Order: sequence, then C-alpha cells, then structure tokens
Amino acid sequence: MRFNRLTIVATTAMAVVIAGCCGGTANGEPPDTSTCYDLGGAKDNLMLASKPETARKAADTLEKYSPPDAVKAAIEHFVTTVGAQPSDPTLDVNRSSIANWLKQMCPMLNTY
Repeated sequence: MRFNRLTIVATTAMAVVIAGCCGGTANGEPPDTSTCYDLGGAKDNLMLASKPETARKAADTLEKYSPPDAVKAAIEHFVTTVGAQPSDPTLDVNRSSIANWLKQMCPMLNTY
C-alpha cells in the first residue's frame, strides 16, 4: 500500500515537472489569444527586421516561450542574418520551423 502511494506521488511530481519545463509557454499553460497575437507579431518582426536590435527584441519575445532546440536555432539564425534574407538557402526550413511551433501553440494564427 505504501509503495503504491509513493509511486503515485512520484509519478505525479514528474508529470508536473515535465509539464512545467516543456510546456512550450512561459508559464506552462497555452497562451491566451492576446499573447498568441503578440507571438505572431514577434515572428513577423523577426522576419522583417532590418536592424540587429529589432531582431534580438523579437527573438527574446519568442524565446520566453521555451521553443524546442530546433526552433530556438531557427530564431537565432534570423537574429544572425538580421531578418529573413531572400538569398538565404535555409530561409524556408527555418521559417517553417518557427511557424509550425507557433501553430501548435496558437492554432488561430496564420503563421505563413
């Protein structure tokens, strides 16, 4: 009986930790509509950035929501290139990575 309680408590604690660290949002819960639109705007600002500071600010907004490593790498790519550059051979892959992640969190966004 004691073992079962301990197992349940440990399993619940692990689930809470996993949800908190890997939920994809700043506080582990899905973002509300307003936040989703802010994230969509940050993605657009990152893509259209013409100054390093603008790209960094947009990236910081997106990175508050704990993107997976591949998405974080895509975000950082656009900070490095200062926005989406038409001659960038990885433009579509990186843009899609960010767009798909946002679409998972915020299905109402038109991410393309």
